[in-house]
Amino acid sequence: MSAKRRLILDFLKAADLLVVAVAFCISALVTASGLEIRNWYSALATRVALGNVLFVLAYLLLWHMILVAYGLYRSYRISAASREWHDLGLATVTAVCALIPAAAVLQFQYVTPAFLCLFGISAFIALATERRLLRALARRIRIYGHNLRNVVIVGDGASAMDLCADFTKRSDFGYHVWAVVDVNTPMLGGREHEQVVARVRQLIDNNPIDEVFVTLPLGTASALIGQLVAVCEEQGTTVRVVARIADLDWGRADVDEVNGTPVLTISSGPRETIGLVAKRLIDVLGATLGLIVFAPLFVVVAVAIKLDSPGPVFFIQERVGHNRKRFRTFKFRTMVADAPSMQESLEHLNEARGPIFKIRNDPRVTRVGRWLRRTSIDELPQLINVVRGEMSLVGPRPLPVRDVEHINTRWHKRRFSVKPGMTGMWQANGRSLDFDEWIKEDMHYIDNWSLTLDMKILLKTVPAVMSRTGAH
Repeated sequence: MSAKRRLILDFLKAADLLVVAVAFCISALVTASGLEIRNWYSALATRVALGNVLFVLAYLLLWHMILVAYGLYRSYRISAASREWHDLGLATVTAVCALIPAAAVLQFQYVTPAFLCLFGISAFIALATERRLLRALARRIRIYGHNLRNVVIVGDGASAMDLCADFTKRSDFGYHVWAVVDVNTPMLGGREHEQVVARVRQLIDNNPIDEVFVTLPLGTASALIGQLVAVCEEQGTTVRVVARIADLDWGRADVDEVNGTPVLTISSGPRETIGLVAKRLIDVLGATLGLIVFAPLFVVVAVAIKLDSPGPVFFIQERVGHNRKRFRTFKFRTMVADAPSMQESLEHLNEARGPIFKIRNDPRVTRVGRWLRRTSIDELPQLINVVRGEMSLVGPRPLPVRDVEHINTRWHKRRFSVKPGMTGMWQANGRSLDFDEWIKEDMHYIDNWSLTLDMKILLKTVPAVMSRTGAH
């Protein structure tokens, strides 16, 4: 995602929360004091308790996660307005209903049936209006050549050109056709398949391609479409299949449209549901509690590291996370200060099979560092990354940039379709040094994710750490 696109998305998120906050305050004032002016003045003059302010901030965070879970920050540029309103309606009902048990526990008297009805209706109308205005503004911006998405069209001559013409006529969609891969459907065969797939793979590898549109007949080209979907899923590139509606077994599909023509959007990774909202809540609460509980331990470890060897307390390293975005991870330093510069001279000692670098008796590890690694205490500062939203408590481990650059098996890259975690199936099951086994564990997690699976992994990680299985 480009910096400009991220800025636009951040602006939309901020606008949504502002609208919700205003609707919340107005609804509370109206239902609590009625419509009499003098009562409004007295309500506005009332001191605001700190607890109420903290509650509203936490509730706005919940609203944000619910909006994310219902996919309201994905692209709607070729979707009907009714689809966004449908998603927005479900998100509003979920957020308003979530207020009922919270208010009961905290004994907020203003949360009455009248307040809930007024708040729900006003929040939905205000959000729908705000989003329609911003979408109209975004369309105007795209018409002038900004906020564009680079796409590759794969089709059989006329259909590909027709879709390309549609994007040219509808400049408000904001699609820039990077390349058109022409497929000769009557001559379609094994060799033709390989050439088309190789061309698409080359385009994705060497260019900033955001989406791939496939406009081929499902009957005669289903095998080729399946291969193209697999190639795009490996790289995390969105695929849109332009065809008649049919049963598909590839990933998860959503239906959009271009000038009345159905478009199937196929994505990999877990579907954004309320379960992911719960996962994020667990991450934030668990990581925050962990940082508080382990704060005294952090002080002791910091002192031990400084006394044991010269250098910083924390080791900060750039790693690759969700959608191959880079971020900086925090760990307690377990090696000598100049360890990164020594790695190249130690590559011949690598004991791991695959692109990762692991040495059981790494000569760079300090005395305190060896103990920290055996107990996995060196990983605890990554709770900061969890709070910041760069990692989760459970997920595939984030790999260093060096390891990612050495990955040469394409299906291994699907591990980047979910957020990385502090622990995962690899840690819970013994930390094999075989990278293929590690990746298979990650793929099993991605394809079978659930909150129950997360809980099982967390419970299995504790005895694995205590027994020091595979830790080094």
